[in-house]
Amino acid sequence: MTPRRSLTHGKARPSAAGLFCAMALGASALLSGCAEPEEFAATITDVRTFSTLSEFLGGYWTRPIPAQGATAGALTELDASLQPDSCGTCHVQQYADWQTTVHSEAYSPGLSGQLVTQEESNHGFVRSCLTCHAPLSEQQAKLPQADGRYLANPDYDPALRDHGMVCAACHARGGKRYGPPRRDGSTSPSAEGSPHGGVTRSAYFEDSRFCAGCHQFSGNLPAPNGKYLENTFAEWEASRYPAEGTSCQSCHMPDRRHLWRGIHDPEMTASGVTIEWIGPAAGQVGLRVTNTGTGHMFPTYVTPSVIVRVSLRDGDNNDIPGASREARIVRQVASQPGGWVEISDTRLAPDSSMTLTLPLPDGASSALGEVIVLPDDFYRNQFEGMLSRTMTDSARVLIGQAHERSVASPYHILNDTIPLGR
Repeated sequence: MTPRRSLTHGKARPSAAGLFCAMALGASALLSGCAEPEEFAATITDVRTFSTLSEFLGGYWTRPIPAQGATAGALTELDASLQPDSCGTCHVQQYADWQTTVHSEAYSPGLSGQLVTQEESNHGFVRSCLTCHAPLSEQQAKLPQADGRYLANPDYDPALRDHGMVCAACHARGGKRYGPPRRDGSTSPSAEGSPHGGVTRSAYFEDSRFCAGCHQFSGNLPAPNGKYLENTFAEWEASRYPAEGTSCQSCHMPDRRHLWRGIHDPEMTASGVTIEWIGPAAGQVGLRVTNTGTGHMFPTYVTPSVIVRVSLRDGDNNDIPGASREARIVRQVASQPGGWVEISDTRLAPDSSMTLTLPLPDGASSALGEVIVLPDDFYRNQFEGMLSRTMTDSARVLIGQAHERSVASPYHILNDTIPLGR
């Protein structure tokens, strides 16, 4: 009996704290591990075409993404808008997809609950988190200056910030719009009079490195046991998938859908693994879980965990005491005074398996196999610790909401009972 899953598109569960910041343990309760912001860039000019990969990755992804500037004034109000619902006026399907995603809630209660007490006193820290969670300059209340000061941002839009990773974060630069090649692969200029004044098309939008700016930590960020806390691009790069031409977008944006399904989506998660019953034979029964379709570690990152459990029952369908076993697939890390440490890493690399078996005692009539995904396991523990400490009322409300989400997030990708023929 081998459950195999195919990809379908359900509504994604929002993450408790956003995608990329890993929270520190201990009394500080601050985020630690946010992506480093790029050097401050005050302007962006229309002449930049991002024609090489180096220019694209280094210039296009300068963050905070510089304000759209005066060139946006040549556009109509709708064309110039950075609001996602404005984009949805014409890009109906993309907007509908985006609304179901974790990207749309990247500025989540778990994140904002921690930043609310930092916004007036620790601008650099806030900015380091917004680098990925709300990367537009227009989403930031204060911006760094060349002399190191932080000044109020006249273009700040708190409603835009609350939308998190918005359409414009990927598609708007300097009042211009950028996107992937047409479906036929062409990148020729848009026709005169096109919306937004035309779209500059680039094959780099279909390259996994487009996603790496947020889905891969680098530089001086924590890397316990030689692996960054957010290490997804490196995991993919070390797999067979790059050679096979399978990019991040191949799985997470099928048919160019703006879905970005991941660990919070049961069917997406189940589609990445094969689960098989072992036995009953040779006096034992168990489960094997194989990473057959996840293009990186299963699961990636340090926040989720997956429980594999086998339990035996008697002829009256009662649990047999002591006749159960479980294992956890997880990268367990902790922040200690000397820095982050890795406690264990039992995750599955692409094409690898884990097997869990237990012996069959007398009287065992059936076996229950479960594979339970806890998308926000690390966050849930952290939020519980934070709620036990002193914090402002506004922060407590937000962290409380995030904790409720994390508690509600687990789901099964296998919950199956088989007879043992005894």
